[in-house]
Amino acid sequence: MDKGRVAALDAGRALAIVGVVAVHLSFQFPNLPHAVTLMARMGQYGVQLFFVISAITIFMTLEIDHERCTDARHVTLRFYIKRFFRIAPLYYSAIAVYGAISYGAMQSGYERAWVLGAHGPVDILLNVLFLHALSPTAINNVVPGGWSIGVEMLFYLIAPLLFFAAMNRVRLMLATLLLLALSVATLSIGDCNGTLDCQVSNNSFSYFWPPVQGPCFIVGMWAWYGFRSHLLGTSNVTKRGAWLYFALAVIFAIATAALGVWLAKSHAFAPVFAACAAVAFLLFVCSQSDAVRRLMQSRATFVVRQCASALGRESYGIYLWHFICVYATFHFFESTFRQTDRDMSLALYAVTVLTALLASYGLSRLSDRLIQGRATRLSRKLLSHVDGRFGASRRS
Repeated sequence: MDKGRVAALDAGRALAIVGVVAVHLSFQFPNLPHAVTLMARMGQYGVQLFFVISAITIFMTLEIDHERCTDARHVTLRFYIKRFFRIAPLYYSAIAVYGAISYGAMQSGYERAWVLGAHGPVDILLNVLFLHALSPTAINNVVPGGWSIGVEMLFYLIAPLLFFAAMNRVRLMLATLLLLALSVATLSIGDCNGTLDCQVSNNSFSYFWPPVQGPCFIVGMWAWYGFRSHLLGTSNVTKRGAWLYFALAVIFAIATAALGVWLAKSHAFAPVFAACAAVAFLLFVCSQSDAVRRLMQSRATFVVRQCASALGRESYGIYLWHFICVYATFHFFESTFRQTDRDMSLALYAVTVLTALLASYGLSRLSDRLIQGRATRLSRKLLSHVDGRFGASRRS
């Protein structure tokens, strides 16, 4: 696996998690300068950047395993084991932790909605089964931000099928058209009363669920198959080509802003444009010139590069645990934040974002040591057992 490419993907993850933390904290600062508020609101599309990176990583991993294993069942089983043990242990821990926080809040006289939306045992079960993206009461009420994990897990369910069904461009195009048709049809039947003339509200169930967010993974899938050599750093990209990628990233980002949180023209299409912006950004990062690489090696950017790498590696844990920091600041500092003027709000906002990132990074490292490390070791044992069972089908 190419080190530079991994660094680029980690840079994308770091940008995504900083955006997500920034937008969730921005609502506590009503007196921020308007331009800062608009930029912070764009942070919600960090989730689509996560989706694109996830799709790229998935198909890259499936290709690597397919090169080593002749049996499709072997490749598929390895994929499910790795994905489950990467996602489930921390997510199950989050279900327990946020359930305890919610219970403690209610016992202290706070409404459940201060922490989570109303939900019941069935909603918790759906989260355990990773089917919560299909339920309005389960999708985001058991674990805050859990909607994106539910959408990802549903995509993981069909990813091996997509991989083996789309082994060439024609079949990939057919699979893409089929998935888009299913998304449009489901959205039309479920939210638009049988028509395509409807408005999807931001941060609603209609916005969160797979028919709206699923196409982002398709964009990531095409990014891998269409720009594999660029993402791997095995093809030469001219300086003009690199800046073309940057220009496309800016154009798609502006389109996302117009369709989404800035002008709210169409929240149903904003995620797809955000995904296209994410692809262009990753291609730009992966196609840096020698001059830019020398700049990245300078002392001035060393700390930023190291921080981005650390945040990227821990982005999943930070995503799960940063809501604790959001709730803590809301509970203890809400009145203070709301009474500050613009300049003081901006300073406090910057400090709060940095503090939340540091605290949630620490929680991520702790959970990685206590939970994820054990889960990784167990998954390796299972993978070794599976490899042994399919040993006759492995390629030398």
